[in-house]
Amino acid sequence: MTVRSTHLKLIGAAGAAALAISTVATPAVAAGPVLASVHYKCLALNSVNVTPSAQYNVAAPPTSLVAGQTKKLATTSTFHLNPTDTTLAEGSLGATAFSGTIKTSPSNAGVGLGLSFPKTALGNDTGGSTTANATGSASLRFTKAGSFTLKLGAVGKVFLQGYDLSGNKASSASFPDSTQGNGPCKNTAGSTALRDASAKAAVVTVSKDKSKTKTSAGYKATKHLVKGKANVKGHFGLAGKGKVKFILKKGTHKVAATKAKLNKKGVAHAKFKHVTKHGKYSITAKFPGDKALKKSSGKARFKV
Repeated sequence: MTVRSTHLKLIGAAGAAALAISTVATPAVAAGPVLASVHYKCLALNSVNVTPSAQYNVAAPPTSLVAGQTKKLATTSTFHLNPTDTTLAEGSLGATAFSGTIKTSPSNAGVGLGLSFPKTALGNDTGGSTTANATGSASLRFTKAGSFTLKLGAVGKVFLQGYDLSGNKASSASFPDSTQGNGPCKNTAGSTALRDASAKAAVVTVSKDKSKTKTSAGYKATKHLVKGKANVKGHFGLAGKGKVKFILKKGTHKVAATKAKLNKKGVAHAKFKHVTKHGKYSITAKFPGDKALKKSSGKARFKV
């Protein structure tokens, strides 16, 4: 029987402590890995408090990155359940061993985690406690420019698979996202800053990415209508936000101008009516830049 409960946090709460690491893109990196120890007090089944903990070791992060760029850092974690936590895990999963995965996506608020630990015996440590070692990576990707301090973010998504004495799969448990400090689990460790060996908090700087405004235009003679289209993207795939200015010209003479809002895909459309004079025309689309992308422009030519 599968056990699924938003109140059973156990390793989910500690193991999933998503790292809110700001991103970087140049070869420059911090002096060494960044470390964090997380301690949680969780309200589990039957109003029982459990206190799982986790230690994270993330490879030295870059000191700078471009908005939209993805960076993966080798990461190891050690998860610990005290004897009481271990007993609860055994009872909830009906298992003598378990394996697990942690998967979260990167965002401006936190780093994405892709960690897993192999089949681990419950009660394998001193006094009936449990220690599980996970390996994987932390993925960084930010969608705006700025300076960020590395810190722990939201609790991530964890899946645990139990195994019986014969090594066959038993019950499983999944742990949904939860905002740190709210809900059934709370961090009791104090500061959540990720620090290097000298206890200095790591800071990374995210700069704006270059953008490209791909522009196209077309003329519908039956309606004397000109249509313009702009598609704004960054080098690392971010879609432009805000408005684009479209300028219609006949030769070098400005005929009209209008602004249009970019949609979620970074695309904007414009229309110019009552265009009847024959000749060579062009539409220039100007993107002024946003919080993540630098300005750019594009031009399309057509005939009427």
